[in-house]
Order: sequence, then C-alpha cells, then structure tokens
Amino acid sequence: MRFQCSSCGRIVAVDDIDAGIMVQCGHCGSVVQVPPTRLSRGSVIADFIIRRAIGQGGMGTVYLSHQITLDRPAALKILAESYANNAEFVALFIKEARAAAKLNHPHIVQAYAVGEDDGLLYFAMENIDGETMKDVLEREGVIPVDQALNIIQQIAEALNYAWIEQKLIHCDIKPDNIMLTSTGRAKLADLGLARVTGDMSDADDDEVMGTPQYISPEALTGAPMDARSDIYSLGATFYQFVTGRLAFDGGTAAEIAKKHLTEPLIPPRSVNKDIPESVSRIIMKMMAKNPSMRYQDASELIDDLRNARRGKLAGPSTDSEVLSSGVSRTGTRIARPSGGTVLDGAGDRQNDRARNIYNLKKRQQDEARRTRSVILIACLVLLVSLIAAGVLFYFNNAKAREERARKEAAEAKERELQRDTPLTLDVDEIVAFSRANPTDKRGLLEKCEAFIAKNYEPGKPKEEQALMTFRAVFQEADEAVMATTRDLESRKLRRQIAQLKDEKEAAEDAKRRAEQAAEDRRKAEQYAQQAEQLRKEQSARTAMELSERFARQKEYFAGRMVEQTLLGHLEDRVEKDYADWFQILDRHAQDSDEAVAEVARPYRDWARSVLDNIAGAKAIRENTYNGNTILAETQIGYGPSGICTVKSISNGLVKAAMVDGKPFQFELEDLPQKQRLVLLKKGAGEAGHSDALYFYLLLYGDFTGAKTIAADDESAKEITAYVIASYFKHVLEDSDEKERAELQAKYGTMREFRTALSAWNKQHNP
Repeated sequence: MRFQCSSCGRIVAVDDIDAGIMVQCGHCGSVVQVPPTRLSRGSVIADFIIRRAIGQGGMGTVYLSHQITLDRPAALKILAESYANNAEFVALFIKEARAAAKLNHPHIVQAYAVGEDDGLLYFAMENIDGETMKDVLEREGVIPVDQALNIIQQIAEALNYAWIEQKLIHCDIKPDNIMLTSTGRAKLADLGLARVTGDMSDADDDEVMGTPQYISPEALTGAPMDARSDIYSLGATFYQFVTGRLAFDGGTAAEIAKKHLTEPLIPPRSVNKDIPESVSRIIMKMMAKNPSMRYQDASELIDDLRNARRGKLAGPSTDSEVLSSGVSRTGTRIARPSGGTVLDGAGDRQNDRARNIYNLKKRQQDEARRTRSVILIACLVLLVSLIAAGVLFYFNNAKAREERARKEAAEAKERELQRDTPLTLDVDEIVAFSRANPTDKRGLLEKCEAFIAKNYEPGKPKEEQALMTFRAVFQEADEAVMATTRDLESRKLRRQIAQLKDEKEAAEDAKRRAEQAAEDRRKAEQYAQQAEQLRKEQSARTAMELSERFARQKEYFAGRMVEQTLLGHLEDRVEKDYADWFQILDRHAQDSDEAVAEVARPYRDWARSVLDNIAGAKAIRENTYNGNTILAETQIGYGPSGICTVKSISNGLVKAAMVDGKPFQFELEDLPQKQRLVLLKKGAGEAGHSDALYFYLLLYGDFTGAKTIAADDESAKEITAYVIASYFKHVLEDSDEKERAELQAKYGTMREFRTALSAWNKQHNP
C-alpha cells in the first residue's frame, strides 16, 4: 500500500501487512504511522490521496481526496467489493465511465478518471461545493415551482448533451444525484455510472438499474431503454420537487414497481393547487407509462420548460376546448353567428333578394340532378368492366393453378422422403451424444452396439445417409476404445519398472538422509546458542518498537474518538475501532515473549477502560435523550420564568410544564450547559453509569464540564487531560484555516488548545 508522509508530504510505499504500525519515511527519515486501512486518511489510491469520507451510497463510499498530478481536490468513489469482484461489470464500467469523462457541460459533474488499483475499483470526479437536492427536500419539504423549473431545465440540458454526444443514459435520475452548488447551479452527478445504449444488451437480462421510486416502466420490464427512460425518472423527481411527495410509493420495491407499471398517476395539481396547469401537464407527459406518449427527447422537454417559465401556457388540446376558447388551433379568432336578422329598411330590396335566393336554389337543384345522372352512368360502366376483367382473369390463371398443384404434390412427396424415421432419430441421438461427450468413447460404443442390435433395414435415401454417418461414428469409437486398452497395458508395465527404480533410489536416499541428519544435529546445537542470544536482542528491540507504536496509536485513537463522535459515529465506528485495537493488544499481552507482553498490558487495560466508558456514555445518552419518562418530574431552571418540570424526553425533545401547569416543549440541546448537566447526571444515575459522565462530556466536546466532574478522580482526571490534548492535536492536523478559526472561537480560552495550537504553528509555520 502507499500513503502520504505526514512530515514531508512525499509518497511512501510499504507492504499491506504494515498497516497501522510505525515506519521510517524513506524521504525525510521521520517515523510516521502507516494508515490502519487502504481507505484511511493519507492512503493513496492511484493518483489520489484520501482525506476523509463524505458520503455513502448503494454502490460504494465517496471520499474527499486530492489529485496529486493536477494538484486539485476531487471526489473519489470507491465501488463496493461486490461490484469490483465482477469482471464483466468492471470492464463495462470502465468503458462507460471513460465515455462520460469525455463530456464537458456546465450542468454535469465532471468525471476525472476511472480505473482499478490493486483490487479497488475507483471513479474520480469533480468535488462540488454544495448539497444534494435530497438534502434540500428534507429541509424545505417542497421546492418553489420557479426554482424547480429552473433546476429541471438545467438537468434536462445535461441529459440532452450526454445523449447527443455519447448516447449515454443515466439510468438513476433522482434527487440524490442532483447537486445544487453554493451559487445555485444544478449539476447532474454519477453520470460516469451511466449506461451506453449500444452496450445495453451486454448487461444481464435480469438486471434492473435504478431506484424504485423513480424507475421507468421499461427498466422494470426489461424493454429497450433510451433517453425517454431518463425523462420519466426526471419527471418523477420533478413531481417530488413541487408536491413534496413521491409519485409512487409503497412498503416494498415490488409494490412500488407494480404502481409504476399499472397505477394511474395522480396529477400534481391535484396534490398542490399552487402548481400551474401548464407545469402539471408537462410532468404528466414526462411520466407517461408508454414511452411513445412522452417527450421523445430532452430538447422537446426543454422548449416546454422554457415556455412554462415565461408564462406561455400550452394551447387547448380538444375541439371542445377550441370552441369554448373562441380561438382555432392556429391561433385565428373564430367568428360566432349573431342569431338576429339584418334589416335595411327598403321593401323592394328585400323582394329582389328573395327572388335571387329562389333562382339560386333552383339552379343548385338542377345541377345536383345532372351530377347524379353522370355518377350513375359511370358506375354502370365500371361494373361491366370489372365483370369482364374477372372472367378474363379466371381463364388466364387456370393453367397457373394446375402448375401450382403439380408443384405442391412434388414438394409433399419430397417432404415425405425427408421425414424422420426411428432409424434416423436413433442416429441423430448417437451423433448428439458424441458431440456432447467427446471423451466418453466407451459410452458411445455401447450406444452404437445397442443400435446395431435393432437390425434396422434402410429404405429411404435419408436413412441410407444416416447409416453412413453411423458407420463413421462407430468406427471412430471402436478404434478409440481399442487404443485405450493398449495404452492401459503399456502404462501398467511402465509403472512396474518405475516402482523398482524408485525402491532402489529410496534406499540410497535414506542412507544419505541419515548421514545428513547427524551433521544437522551437530550444527543445530552450535546454532542454538547463537539463536538464543539473537532472540534476546530481537525481543528487546521488538518491545521498544511496540512501545513507540502503541503510544502513537493510543494518541491517534484518543483524538479520533472525539472527532468521530461529533460526526455522529459513536456506535458504528468509535466503539468498533477500540474493540479491534483491544483484540490486537490482548494478543500481544498474551505473547510468549514476556518483554512484548509487558509492554502491551498497560495499553490493553487503557483500551478496556475506554470500551467500558463508551458503553456507559451510550447508556447515559439513551437514558437522557430517549428516556421518555425516566427523567419525569425532574425540575430544572428554564428561561427567565424560573423553574419547570420535565414530563418526558424522546429523541432529544423535552416535554415540560411551567409552575402554573402550562405545557410546552423544547430541544434538549437548546438548554444551557448547567441545566442540561442536571438531566445528564440523573440519566447517568438511572443507567448505573455515574462514573462515566465525565467521559460522555468528553466524547461530545464539553471539555470544561468533563474537567469539572473529573477533578476529584485522579484516574478520570488523567484520562480527561490525555483525550483533550490528543483531540486538539489530531483535529488541528486535519484542519483548514476556516476550521481552525472555528476551533479558536469555541476552545480558545482552554490552556490545552493554546498549547496544541502553538505546537501546530511551530511545525507548520517555522
């Protein structure tokens, strides 16, 4: 494995078995600790130095890293072992990720590199300063329509670009994969994990890619997918943005999939009346179950999104809507009849108009009668022509029908000759057995002998041909079996000769071994004395190296313990780290080498006490933050009004009542330190872990409180001082300027912090 030296910043290479131990840097000579795992801080994967984990997903873990060659930050996704061990997936993944890396678009997270490093499959991409839309939804609930239109349009532009340039389909559009930068720009993430449409047939037919709540119907049924599948998933995401709920949801993935396939979609406007009708129609079209009813490409969708943002609603979709609106589909105003009679006040003019109307109608009637006569005559002529053509066609095709009948009779006779018989079927079975079992010549010979016993008499050309094929297969099988028999006898004779030769050589070899054994015993006695002296010297060196290594590990784990707890990893990381370290120390403490065991025992006892205190801290937190009625009737000071009585606590939410009985509630974290300490002490007492309270305060960064409680206990006082000093040293080593300013604001008055900061400044700013 490779890692970055914490002293000189150069890259150091060591064996994997050296993980977690202290080694000497070959560049600057400093003694540094090897990262505990290949994915710990400072480890090097290909061209990237790992800084810290920043996300976890179904396909793997994302780390903040630094690209060495280009000196820039990068997000490094390490794929889960189940994916990395699939050779077909790895080959397809690398090919498609390289295709994504060719894309350069303002709304696509830029792919940097993809590859494999000693079994780890990685995908490096641009590190985005922002948050996912999933985080925004969890915080806001519903996205305003204007903002949602803007974000969906940007992602549609990204999908359109990926489709036009590389024929890429994302296959997993959802809020988790849409990033919103600090400047408000939307970016599509994980496009490097997309699929190229030309390679879709290479995938397993049973594989379903995507997240159940956003997956398209054709992805569920295994039908061919294209850009319209991503449009469906983007529509499901758009639906959630503006309504605050999923388009389809259920208790299981199968239940959700069934709804995508069969259940009608509730129009977004029926869920949220503030959604314009034009936006609701766009979403309904994006999520049409039949791909042919959706937008056929993202460019069509982009045009409608732009019109919706400008307030241009789509026109009416039915004739009834056209008539009710008074506007034609082309936008021309339709004239409506007034229903009244127009009068000009002149009687003669009215009479003339009546006569003109009568003459016009008469001419129209005469013209209609003439037209009907012409049509009738034309129909009679056509009928006579058709009858004549039919008679001629019948006589002309009589000869063709007779020829077709002769041809069909000949084909029937040929089919009869080519029809399979018991003889041909048996030969086909023997040939199939020969091809399926090319080495089983004896089994093939048995089948041939069984065929001969049936005494078939060939009578058709196809049977004669099958019999010729059988003779060739039988001859080959018979010769192979005979050759095998001869080879077995020859090999038996050779084995007998070899056995006699081996017995003679074994006797000579036994004599040589006896002589060598005597010489070896003499040398062994001589070397034993030298080995004992070397063992004692090596034991002393090993004990000294272990002492230095355990001291550094103790300081590292003590500082990391507080850092990980503040990040919310008390149960799943901190306790596991100490449990693993305790197992290592316990093995050393029981080492047959007493010098090694003596060094390991005090560190093992330290790790055991930390594990006990972690268990106590977890019990205190559970009793205090989720104790429900455990802390009921506890009185504490609250606000300017004085005293309140706690009724229950659940998930850190305190329900209480003032002196006058009026109920109210507040977050436990909002209490001042003094009042929160009252509840913590009682929770610790109820849990039977009062002696671990100082350790709980240490884990959650309340160093002042921890020092106060540990003041009367020398053991607790020593642990408190050591953990505080280790934490400040550890966190300053991993901090940037902004983080150091925040630490200064929070802990600047503590002597331990000032000491650690001074040491850090001397090391980094000599």
